Amino acid sequence: MANWALSKKVIVGSFVLAIISLFLKWVDLGFLSVNGFQQQGWLFLLIFIYPLICVFQGKAINKVGGYVLALIGIVGMILFIMSKTDDLFGVNFASTGMYVMLISFVGLAVGVNFVTKGK
Repeated sequence: MANWALSKKVIVGSFVLAIISLFLKWVDLGFLSVNGFQQQGWLFLLIFIYPLICVFQGKAINKVGGYVLALIGIVGMILFIMSKTDDLFGVNFASTGMYVMLISFVGLAVGVNFVTKGK
């Protein structure tokens, strides 16, 4: 890992951040809270499969494919966060874990942006 390019470190770091987010609260009602595993947030980790395979095999990531995956993750998380809004009072019950997962997808996009062939 010492000789990895910054882009690969950012992609792996984003994946680790995404895993950490699953252990945080994703929905918080005050008296009840659930984490990312209980919200099936682990499904969002599937977006990282292609970039991680490329990183660990030492292959260049197709930038368009990487951007599309990051965009799917970002839009998916925004929609998931919006789905936790109560219609009656207009309160959003999304908690820290969802926002951390959203940040991990932004990190994935940044990592894909810095990918250069052969590094």
